[in-house]
Amino acid sequence: MRAARDARAAAAAALIALALPACGGAAPRPEAQRARVPDGPRIVRRIEPADLLPADLDLVVRVDVARMRAGLGQAAADELAQRARGEEPDEALESALRRADVVWLGLRLADLEAGDRVVVLEGRMAGLAPDPGRWAPSPVAQGVQGGVAVFDRRGDGVAARADTARIVALGDRAVALVSAAEVSSVARVLRDGPDERRGDPAAEGLVSLELRARRLPASLARRFPSASALVAGVERVRAVASLADEGVRIDAEIVGVDPAGAGRARRFLEVLRDNVEDVRYADLMKALSIEQVERTVRLRWLVPAPLVLALLSRGSSG
Repeated sequence: MRAARDARAAAAAALIALALPACGGAAPRPEAQRARVPDGPRIVRRIEPADLLPADLDLVVRVDVARMRAGLGQAAADELAQRARGEEPDEALESALRRADVVWLGLRLADLEAGDRVVVLEGRMAGLAPDPGRWAPSPVAQGVQGGVAVFDRRGDGVAARADTARIVALGDRAVALVSAAEVSSVARVLRDGPDERRGDPAAEGLVSLELRARRLPASLARRFPSASALVAGVERVRAVASLADEGVRIDAEIVGVDPAGAGRARRFLEVLRDNVEDVRYADLMKALSIEQVERTVRLRWLVPAPLVLALLSRGSSG
């Protein structure tokens, strides 16, 4: 029983390590709709934590930290905090992670290496206050109701693009840590309300995600026409990863712009599955179920706990 529990804990830690790379700009609003939005703050309702994620972030990952703690213990939660910190620790992120029950990480894949991001953490945030020597109240919060407080980093404290440049606190319920590139987008969401097309992963499993596909930049599309056609045919990807007694169960859904686009994605995945040269992973890949119904491709996959443990150990040793 202890070995099985350790394997499940390792599986969860590896799953979160894969789901949390350490991302975003403003989603344009049609002019006709923009004209109907009055100037100045107009939020008169309770802001939900996930409402702070702008639509320009094409990948949103949701991590149920409370479920992980309850099912696997504090060690797995500590692993999440360690992975999320990255090479350059962020004090605000570390403090909030220790109190979080649910974490949303919004990224823009085109700027993944730059570290653009919005991290929203919901949990027991009472008593969590930014250091007044490093953070100053922002005028953005003026007129925003519902106990919202906004803080900007003082002076030239943002040393890198990935650093947290703004903190948004929703009372004692949640905080959002915003990198420099996403400050204007989150300010717009606070002013105008949540984006309709923002990423909204399912509240299921330990980790879930939603990816809204975007076309490749023109320079990459010319160099990789096959990959460009594949990406252009995909509208959205949603996935949920859950712990099972045997390992990690992954359920995913790829929605194509049309049946032909979904078909290209299905054939690509089938080629990957059926042409694994390493015999150690052949049986694992055969366990990947791929089926298409019109413009939807569904995947089901069980990754055995020993393999997840091995992947985690390899990543830690590196």
